Amino acid sequence: MPTTPTPAPVFARCFAAALAQLNAGDLPGADASCAALAKEAPADPSVMQLRAAIALRMGRLEDAQQAATLSLRHRPGHVPTLMLAARAALARGVPDQAVTLMRDAASRAPHAPEPAFLLLHALLAHADPALEPTIARTAAQYPNRAAEWQELAVALQRQDRPALALAAFSRATAADPTLVPAHFGRGLLLRSADRMAEAHAALSRAVALDPSLANAWFALGLTCQDLGDEAGAAAAFQAALDARGDFAEAAVNLGIAEQRLGRMDAAVDAYRRAIQARPDTLGRIAQAMTTASTGMLCLRPSGLRALLDA
Repeated sequence: MPTTPTPAPVFARCFAAALAQLNAGDLPGADASCAALAKEAPADPSVMQLRAAIALRMGRLEDAQQAATLSLRHRPGHVPTLMLAARAALARGVPDQAVTLMRDAASRAPHAPEPAFLLLHALLAHADPALEPTIARTAAQYPNRAAEWQELAVALQRQDRPALALAAFSRATAADPTLVPAHFGRGLLLRSADRMAEAHAALSRAVALDPSLANAWFALGLTCQDLGDEAGAAAAFQAALDARGDFAEAAVNLGIAEQRLGRMDAAVDAYRRAIQARPDTLGRIAQAMTTASTGMLCLRPSGLRALLDA
C-alpha cells in the first residue's frame, strides 16, 4: 500500500529540526531525525547532504562519502556538498579525491574564500606541486582572512613546510594584529630559522596580548638568552612560572639566568621550585650550578638535595 507523502511544510519543519540538532551538537538526535527524513525522501539531495554532514561529524567516513556522492548525483556541482565530500576524502586519507572535488568547487565559486582555503588544505595533504602558486593566488584574492591563514599555517607546520607556514602566520598577523596564536606560531618559526630579533618581537607581541600564555613566555626567555639578554630572560621565565606554577623547565631556566646574573639566592629559589614540580630535574640543576661563572659545588648529591629541599 503506497504511503502518503509528508506535506512540504511538515517536511521543512522536520528538516529544520534535524539541522538545529546538528548545529547544537546533538549528533545522535540529528542522525535519528535525518534517518526518518531519508525514509520519506530517499533521493532528496538536501537530505543526503545533511546525512553526509552528520556522518562526517560522527566519524562515519564511508557513510559520509556515500551520502555526499548520492547527493551530488541528484545535484551535480553543488559547492557545499562538494566540500563535504572533499572533507570526507581528506579524513579517509585519499587527498587526490579531495583535490579533484575542491578544484571543481573552487571553480564554481571563484569569489568564495571557504572553497579556496579548503583547496589549499587538499593540495597540502596531496603534496601537490600546485600548492605554492595556489597559495600565492589565494593570498592576492583573500589577504584579510586571518583565521583561515592561521589554520593553514598550523597545517603547513605539521607537514614540515616551515617557510610556507611562516608566510601564512605572517599573513594572519597582518590581517588581525590581535591574533595571539599566529604571533606565537610565527615567533617559534622565526626562532627555528635563527632570526632571533624578529622572534623576540613576535613573542613579545604574543605575551603582551595574552600574559597567561606560559609557553610563549618560555620561548621568549630562550630567545632573550640567545640574544645575550639574561635579565630579560629571567623576567620572561618568571612570567612563565607566574602563568603556570608547575612549569619545571621554566624554573630551571630561571635558575640558570639568575645564576648568570650573579643572583645565587634567587637561582636556588628557582631550582627549588623546579625540584618541587619535577624531581627528575635534579641532574640538570646539578650541572648548571657547577658550570656557570657564578655557582656552588656540593661534594655529595645528598648535600645538593638538602640545599634544594630547604
